[in-house]
Amino acid sequence: MGHWRSVVVCAMFMFGAVGCSSGEKDATSPPPADSPSEASSLQTFKQSTAVHAAAALSDASTRERILGQLRASGSIALAELPELAASAGTNLGGDAVPEVWLREPEGGGDSANLLIAYAPAGNERNWTEIPAYSLGGTRVTLDAQKPPAVPVLVIETNGRLAMRKGVAEANLMLQRAGLQHVAPKITTGTTGTGRWTTKLDSIRLVNDEEPWILGAAEIYAVVSSVVSDSNTPDLRIVDMPYLDNDGTTYTPNQIVIDWTNYAFQAANIQLFEKDDNTSYQDLVTALVTAVGAVGSLAGVPAIQAITEIANRVIAAMPSSWFANDDDYVDSFYTVEKTKTYTGLVGAGNNATVSLSPFFLEAN
Repeated sequence: MGHWRSVVVCAMFMFGAVGCSSGEKDATSPPPADSPSEASSLQTFKQSTAVHAAAALSDASTRERILGQLRASGSIALAELPELAASAGTNLGGDAVPEVWLREPEGGGDSANLLIAYAPAGNERNWTEIPAYSLGGTRVTLDAQKPPAVPVLVIETNGRLAMRKGVAEANLMLQRAGLQHVAPKITTGTTGTGRWTTKLDSIRLVNDEEPWILGAAEIYAVVSSVVSDSNTPDLRIVDMPYLDNDGTTYTPNQIVIDWTNYAFQAANIQLFEKDDNTSYQDLVTALVTAVGAVGSLAGVPAIQAITEIANRVIAAMPSSWFANDDDYVDSFYTVEKTKTYTGLVGAGNNATVSLSPFFLEAN
């Protein structure tokens, strides 16, 4: 996890930050944070699950089987591990997807010393202790910044699985709002039938310390451009599930831009990190308000319009999202279709990428 915010970039682009419009609220108000009752419900759920899991995992055979599954698969939905769930079929609402993941020290550690932990409520910058339970059910507290030298099973409600679900739903909402358009049929390229794309060859985020209990980063990109001569905006949310840690170079070879979606040969890529319980519905509503309510950009030079859309994406993010919710990571403006970029540093100096044109051949 990382707070890669840039004060300079935020100051440049947070002009009149636009929030979401919901019900009777003023369209310029930011989306509400989780209510105290919602936050309390999540904490109660995580605590009761931790207590129940501590008892279930006291059985050595159950513990080794489940830890083996976690080592092989990473995060696993709690629904797939009913023996760990305090109450079956719990519906926490919103974007929450209960899951568990395993953090082990170097060398693995003795599973008999396993602890079951969960993130506390509130702003992570104020955390000093992490609540946890031993296999015997004893309540213990862990250091918020320094992970323990024993294995820890973490109870999560808004982690990797919730993000995967949220990204899919957010893209569908953008389509319904008219901010994401159906790509035209495959056209003929210079080397055959297919389409031109831009491929993310490598990416590295700057180093930044965060509480270990939050696990790996959950990064997504907002790709934007225009789809017509009248500069109609188009936004797409792209998940980056491999981008776990800052200070590490990843080589995903991931297609991040499909140029058949756009009218011009330039687009923006903006990176955000989902840290906590931010609703993707709030995210899309804010984007629709900021970008969709802009009105026609017809007559504006295309490059200027494309950059303006990216600026408004930043402006759509409420200030609260720059503190332990959806963190702004960096922006890459006016990425061109035919250019190869090697070691391109973002506007906020927080991310470095290499991008290359890639012709995707049709079958």
